[in-house]
Amino acid sequence: MDRFVTVAMREVIFHKPVFVGDLVSFYAETVNVGNTSITIRVIVETERIGLKAEQVRVTEAEVVYVAVDEHRVKTRIKVRE
Repeated sequence: MDRFVTVAMREVIFHKPVFVGDLVSFYAETVNVGNTSITIRVIVETERIGLKAEQVRVTEAEVVYVAVDEHRVKTRIKVRE
């Protein structure tokens, strides 16, 4: 079983607020896969419901995760084929 822990959040940028009633969507893409870590870029958008539906980017960030074993020791990422 693969286990990952968050070790860093880089460049968390808050563009706009999220309001009650907004539909929130999270999009993620893999930026880099190393020997023990994975960097993911996360983009958060909302669809504002009102007189005019509007799609707005509200937050974006880069998150770094590290693979750990059952003893919480850093380990190599297992590549599945």
